[in-house]
Amino acid sequence: MGRGSSVSLRELHVPKFMDTSKNDLIGGFFVPALERATHYDRGVGFFTSGWLRLASRGMVAFARNGGRARWVTSPILEPDDWGALLDGSTAREDETLRASLVRSIDELEETLDESTRSALAWLVADGVLDFRLALPRNKLERGDFHDKFGVFGDVNANWISFNGSYNDSIQGNRNYESIKIFPGWDSSFADLVDADRSRFERLWKNADPNVRVFKLPDAHSAHRGHPFRPQADHQFR
Repeated sequence: MGRGSSVSLRELHVPKFMDTSKNDLIGGFFVPALERATHYDRGVGFFTSGWLRLASRGMVAFARNGGRARWVTSPILEPDDWGALLDGSTAREDETLRASLVRSIDELEETLDESTRSALAWLVADGVLDFRLALPRNKLERGDFHDKFGVFGDVNANWISFNGSYNDSIQGNRNYESIKIFPGWDSSFADLVDADRSRFERLWKNADPNVRVFKLPDAHSAHRGHPFRPQADHQFR
């Protein structure tokens, strides 16, 4: 759906450490990274659609670049977000539903701002975003998927990874949170970036023996038998 990006992540000039007290993580890191990226992989404890609204400018550019993003997150979701994810997943196989969700890129920023969950469903239906839900098992049984890391890649195979305490939520910008950022073209950080890329792939493919990762339709079917639970309040919105 996009034209591809000629902008490189190497042009992203950010410090190696950022925190919410001193920095604007959305405006200073996530938006400019999305504007330059064609790939985004994110493992995170909590995701809410409100984060997409905050990062809407970056998401519009990312979609225009033909970007594809993958999230592995815990199943602790707000009920309306859960519904939007399921609608988007179902629409991939249902042309009538998909047609009802279609938006042009030019409309995306307005939709993200005014009807965020509709935009979320469309982005999933159109393949811009893909979500899987992670549930610890075996030695991690009865725990939560609580990691927070991500990897950006561009059309020229430049990679940046980041790790920290930050969740993808509005509340994450109100809390004191921090991230460390690792450019893969710097030999000092190349191994760290490769490790983050590898462990995300391991999670995405459900290949970690201590974390079961569900595709959305499978997660919906499994909902009755597993502790997938909506957020009880708006703590993470």
